[in-house]
Amino acid sequence: MEKIGIVFGCFIPMHKGHESLIKRALDENDKMIIGVCGYRADRGRDFLDFESRYRLVQEMFAEKDNVIVVQIDDKKLGLDGTFTHDNWVLWGNELFSQAKRKPDDAEYNWYTGEQSYIDKLSVIYPTHKFTLVDREIIKASGTEIRKSPAIHSDDINDFFKSYLRKNGKLDIPESEFNMDLIISSLLETDLYKFSMGQAIYHHFPDYTTTWSFKCRNKDVYFTPEMVDEIKRQIYAYCDLHFNEDELTYLANIKWIKKSYVDFLRLWHPRYEDFTISTDAECGLSIETNGTWLNTSMYEIPTLAIVNEVYFRMNYDYKELYASFEEKLDEKIKLLTEGTYNIGAFSEFGLRRRLSAQAQELAVMRLRDSDLGSSKFVGTSNVYLAKKCGVTPVGTMAHEWIMCVGQGNHKHNPAYSNWYALDAWVKEYGVLNGTALTDAITTDCFLRDFQLTYSTLFSGVRHDSGDPIEWGEKMIGHYESLGIDPKTKTLLFSDSLDFERASKIFAHFSGKARVAFGIGTYIANDTKVPALNIVMKTTACNGQDVAKISDVAGKGMCKNPAYVEYLQRCIDWRMEHEA
Repeated sequence: MEKIGIVFGCFIPMHKGHESLIKRALDENDKMIIGVCGYRADRGRDFLDFESRYRLVQEMFAEKDNVIVVQIDDKKLGLDGTFTHDNWVLWGNELFSQAKRKPDDAEYNWYTGEQSYIDKLSVIYPTHKFTLVDREIIKASGTEIRKSPAIHSDDINDFFKSYLRKNGKLDIPESEFNMDLIISSLLETDLYKFSMGQAIYHHFPDYTTTWSFKCRNKDVYFTPEMVDEIKRQIYAYCDLHFNEDELTYLANIKWIKKSYVDFLRLWHPRYEDFTISTDAECGLSIETNGTWLNTSMYEIPTLAIVNEVYFRMNYDYKELYASFEEKLDEKIKLLTEGTYNIGAFSEFGLRRRLSAQAQELAVMRLRDSDLGSSKFVGTSNVYLAKKCGVTPVGTMAHEWIMCVGQGNHKHNPAYSNWYALDAWVKEYGVLNGTALTDAITTDCFLRDFQLTYSTLFSGVRHDSGDPIEWGEKMIGHYESLGIDPKTKTLLFSDSLDFERASKIFAHFSGKARVAFGIGTYIANDTKVPALNIVMKTTACNGQDVAKISDVAGKGMCKNPAYVEYLQRCIDWRMEHEA
């Protein structure tokens, strides 16, 4: 028969004693039930209210299929706070009802630190087992913790500690509280998330997407402790809201509309959209599910969190930061002395940065340095652009072409670029127009990037394949349409460093406007290898979506049959369309 452990409590807050009960119940049983007890105006109302406690415990165990979390509201049951036999019967009936179980459908074992509870419950459930657990694991009671939470902070569960600290109930220094919060503002994402977000809001608000995390480094492993910290950081991120100063900054961007700003005034991330576990070869699995409007916004902050947690917990961060600063100075010197000339460039490294501290240092040093003939334009990180007084820079991402073109199941996916370009122009007209070419190969893109779109869009972005070949192809395409390529921008953003960018700039100088978006090389160049992590759209509106770039290995579709179907559609169009 199935073994099920039961742990219950008010959890005001959850502390190390509760953790020991839960751990033992999980270790010794197939499943467990956690009962969160109390009522709206109970003794936790001014410290940690009943609904918040229940939600926190739910979120802690959301990924564990073998844990059932139930809420037992004393007032709804009419309980008067006394520990009578009849009250215990009502309470027990509610626990099993909420858990959708029966007292005799499994081998139940109750875990508690109170002998008096066992005395009462063992009479009601004589066939159940009862385990009295040593309470000495903590030095303070729940009452003492509530009275002086800062003094007893070491006894509080980390998940609860994070919530209490964010809500002003726990005043302890940053240095004593795990890791600093990595994402402190909802502006801390790449600009193209707002570009796409506005268009999604106005044209595709009912689309749903699934996003999947992947670590491409074969020798990287995320420990359970890292995964716990990643969960804590994402939970903290989900508690953020835009403030009016941030919204005013966005509203002053030429192409951002008031209706979208008003939407953002109400918007915040939902932790319920995340599924985070250790169920992956690299030790970390992250998937998000929900509206495209929501899940699109999670990608960049999630990757930034994963990066920083990994490097802070896996290495001596001070040494890494010192090596980062040293390499940054060397890079800037190469531009200052004229070793490399790369023209106009921006920093694109938020998703793979070493840390928030490192990225800010890079942006400020590049802003303030003499870079010779090269020009630092800005950063994709909107928060840093605002803070450092530089230009926020962004275009569109592959998700736009994939979801707009493949999310509507009536569309032929070989025409994904046409649908995506058409929707973009409807939203922005001639503004904000840099088209991404390689979502389903650049050759297929050019079939749709004819005179109207080639005229309306100010330029195109390269993200896979040989950059010289791609640039020459784009110049030839513009010329074939009678468009002077010198009036258009070729933006390069694929795995760049200053040496490679300098060669590209020299090749295309005088042929077209050239710009660069440089990420990892600026934001995470240290004495250890950077992570190669991504989070990609893998489904839209319940159907697979895929990217087929100009080189193999960049796709993440979970269904090989769909990739084959998409490739056949592209091939048929390329071979048969006049």
